[in-house]
This record gives sequence, C-alpha cells and structure tokens, in this order.
Amino acid sequence: MSRTTIHIGDRTLFLEDSTGVLTDAAGCPVTADVRRISAGEYSVIIGGRSFHLFLSNNGGQTTATVNNFIFPIERETLRDLLTKKLKKDAGAENGAVTVRAPMPGLITKVLRTEGSTVQQGDGILVIEAMKMENEIKAPRSGIIKKIHVSERRTAEKNDHLFTIESL
Repeated sequence: MSRTTIHIGDRTLFLEDSTGVLTDAAGCPVTADVRRISAGEYSVIIGGRSFHLFLSNNGGQTTATVNNFIFPIERETLRDLLTKKLKKDAGAENGAVTVRAPMPGLITKVLRTEGSTVQQGDGILVIEAMKMENEIKAPRSGIIKKIHVSERRTAEKNDHLFTIESL
C-alpha cells in the first residue's frame, strides 16, 4: 500500500496510489471531478465548487494557480516520509547516529564496511521488502562505526542497521 502526501498551500491531502482515493487530513474522502482543458490547465469541481486550475513547473518547484491565487505544491511519497522520519530520529549533528530499519525485510547487500568514510546520501545497505529493493542511505557524513546486520539475514522494523560517528 502506497500513499502520496500532497501539500497545496496550507492544505494537506492524501492520495492512495493503488485505489486513487483522495482524503483530507482527517481521513475523510474528498470527491473531486477533474477535467483536463489543455496542457497544464484543468477544471476541478470539489464539493460542488468549481475551480479553474493552472499547473506550472519553474525550476523544479511546482505551483498551482487557482482563481488567481498561487500555491506551491509539494509531493511526498510514503518512502519520503519514512526517510524524513529516520533522519529526524537520527538525532543531533554531533556524536554517533544509529539508523534503524524502516520496515521488516531481508538484507540483500551491505555496500560499505565498518571504518568507511561516507557522505550524507551515500548508500550503506540494501533491504528487500515486499519484492522491492530499498537502498538505506547515510543520514549524514561520518565514519561507519558499526554495521549491526549482515547479508542474507532478516531485519525487523526498528532493528539497528548501522551506526555512523561524526568526523
């Protein structure tokens, strides 16, 4: 099950990717009738109200112009939210950081060894969950102090995967 979070201005909506069901922050379904008029231009009816919508992408930032008001649009997948949570849980910038498994799965590859110097975003290991491979990356730069797992072993959600110590 995959869910996409859509931020439009100060409003948050959730789109269930497999079913196409759109809900608001309270979990209530949002019924929307969307018709494409031309490239980037849509007619949208939500709750009986009609909106004229223009979508544009300038330098990687997507915006929606609705009835002459411009709203930035951010899209976050469930993977983005889990990664953000893992980074938040990683702790302060100084000291050691232990990264935990975001989901249960099989460790298929360990890409780095203990003592390796890594940069933020470098792949450390790969965990397979539900037949998909997910690369677990370093939340910050440092030295890998300890790798708590090994290849071909399973990891449960929140198990310690590796520890990075600041340079």
